[in-house]
Amino acid sequence: MRLVIFAILFAAGSVFTQTPASVERELLGHLENISKYGYGDSRNYERLEKENEILRRKLTRYGRRIDILRYRFPKLKEKMFITTSDDGRLRIYSWDTISGGSAQWFENVFQYRGRYRTVHALTPESSEGNVCQPFYHQIFDVGAVDRRIYLANSTAICSTSLAVQNLSIFRIDGEKLNSNVKAIRTKSGLTNSIGFQYDFFSVVNRPERPIKLFFFDETKREFRFPVVIEDEKTPQGRVTDKFITYRFNGEYFLKIR
Repeated sequence: MRLVIFAILFAAGSVFTQTPASVERELLGHLENISKYGYGDSRNYERLEKENEILRRKLTRYGRRIDILRYRFPKLKEKMFITTSDDGRLRIYSWDTISGGSAQWFENVFQYRGRYRTVHALTPESSEGNVCQPFYHQIFDVGAVDRRIYLANSTAICSTSLAVQNLSIFRIDGEKLNSNVKAIRTKSGLTNSIGFQYDFFSVVNRPERPIKLFFFDETKREFRFPVVIEDEKTPQGRVTDKFITYRFNGEYFLKIR
C-alpha cells in the first residue's frame, strides 16, 4: 500500500516539477511517435491510437499549470497548431491524429485561466457522425457587457477539396469554459457560431497556411468572412473577393453588410 501511495505522489509531483522546456520535449516525443506509427512501414493503428491518447492526457494534465499557459512552446508550435488569445487567458492546442484519410481528424485541448487564476485544461467532446474534426488556428477576443468573449477560428478538412471554416464563441464563466454563448445574431436568430464550407482549390494559390478566411478588426470590433458561391464549376463553394461583416454592439455581433 505504501508503494502504491508513493508511486501516485511521485507521478503527481513530476507533473509540477518538470520545467516547461522539458514538458515541450516530452510532448514532441509523442508527436514523433504519432508520425512514426501513422505513416510508412512502421504504421501501427493500435500504437497510433495509444500515442494520441497519451498526448491528449499529458496535455490536459500539464495544462493545469500557469507556467505552461504562459510558455510560448517555440518548438512544439512547429509540429502542432497552438493559438492563444491576446489577453493570454485562453489557448487551444490542435494536432493531426493521422487516423483519418483525406478526411482528417484533429484532437483539440483547451487551456484557460479561471476567475481565481486557477488554470484548467479539457478536451471537448467530438461531434458524433462527423467524418472530420477541425483544428483551431486563430483566437480573437473582445470585451462584452458582463465579461470578455473569445472567437475561435477553426478549419475542418473533410476531403481533398472540401473544407469548412467556423468562428465559435467561448466565454470563461468563473472556473468554467462556456461554449454555448449565443452572441451572433443572424436571420435565423442567435447562435454561438457561424461558418461556411468551400472548395479548397478555389483558394489553393494563397500563400498562407492555414488559409485565413476570417478577419477581425479590433478597433471597429467587427469580423468579416468571404461570400462563397456554389456553381456548376465549384459545387462545394467558390471563395470570392466580397465579404460579409458583423460588428459587436457590446452585447451581440450584428450583420452590417
